[in-house]
Amino acid sequence: MKLKEYLTVVAMEECAEIQQVLSKALRFGFDDTHPNKPSDSNEAEILTEYYQLAAMIEELQKQEILGTYSQDTIDRIKVDKIDKVYHYMEYSKQKGLLD
Repeated sequence: MKLKEYLTVVAMEECAEIQQVLSKALRFGFDDTHPNKPSDSNEAEILTEYYQLAAMIEELQKQEILGTYSQDTIDRIKVDKIDKVYHYMEYSKQKGLLD
């Protein structure tokens, strides 16, 4: 396995860990804690996993496996995503599937 594949797999694992902790937060609450880790809420775990994924993306960029975007492009991508989420949220409300 080469560096590119190794770092990419670690980033993929971080994505899966974010999925898992988001699911736990929905099932048990954002403020809930695991019995073995009473000092870390699900909210804290979400943020930790998010920043660990960000670290892996940044490492892929540092190793020149991934490129980068300008801050303007990043800001536009974020705004476009939030706009799209709320657009489809409204559609879901109209369909009677979201309160």
